[in-house]
Amino acid sequence: MTALLLILAGFVPVVGNAPELEHGTAPEFSDYASGIPVITYHHITNFRSKYSATPYKLRNDLQLLYDAGFFLILPSDIEDGLRRVPMNRRPLMITFDDGWEDNFRYTDNQQHIDPDCAVAIVNTFIEEHPDFGRGVVFFISWDKVPFGNNTEEKLNAVLDMGHCIGNHSADHLSFTRIPPSRYWEQIIPALNSFQRRLGLRTSQINVVAYPGGQIPHGAGAEATLASMEYEGRPAVRQGYLVDGSVGSFRRLYKTEGNEYRISRIDMALYSVPSLLGWSNIMVRSEERPGLHDDLPWRP
Repeated sequence: MTALLLILAGFVPVVGNAPELEHGTAPEFSDYASGIPVITYHHITNFRSKYSATPYKLRNDLQLLYDAGFFLILPSDIEDGLRRVPMNRRPLMITFDDGWEDNFRYTDNQQHIDPDCAVAIVNTFIEEHPDFGRGVVFFISWDKVPFGNNTEEKLNAVLDMGHCIGNHSADHLSFTRIPPSRYWEQIIPALNSFQRRLGLRTSQINVVAYPGGQIPHGAGAEATLASMEYEGRPAVRQGYLVDGSVGSFRRLYKTEGNEYRISRIDMALYSVPSLLGWSNIMVRSEERPGLHDDLPWRP
């Protein structure tokens, strides 16, 4: 059904002129955008590292993305053909990998959330900009204590806030270093760990971000992921890479299995102003009458 819904979902109307931004003017809006960016962060901290972004950068990125006309989507929106996206906004997915404590941290006895942690920054921005969308995705790996402590309480709180939780494996092993026949050793035990903390809410966890950001080509990885089940339901409905690309969902869903190769951009390596200049975000493509029109069936 996902493939059928999304054959044309890459064509997203955008209207209006480019807004004046704090750091200059964004590229002029196209009438239709061909690419939908999925961006990812890891650590949100003032301590600089290879995979970190500062709280200031995250806040600034959110403002720039909002000003440029983006709207937050979740994996469920992809399966729904992006029907929830307003006609005058561009779809964008924001993800956080690993589940570090600086993604969700308390300042004292679980009474107050640290305003500089990722979930607090996102929540505050969404509250101040309700037309920006509803949530982000936290991909959790179990090679550490997710969110540093109080894992059960924090996982449930993230879902209560309207965000999404994704599977980032049991041991954070690169999926290019193990054969697809062993993927279940990383995906199913992680779901078991979620089950012990979330119970029935584990049914909401059906997307995977691959440790290392890649899966091999021509090794049957997609077929393996598609066949994997957990308690009678698909264990993996979507899979996310980290390859520095912006995927056109028209291309992604033309061929069965491409939903397991959704591109993402690591924001420790890129800036939002640079992304706004990428042609596959802003390029004009063939006209589609309306985002909320029924999507055609794929033969």
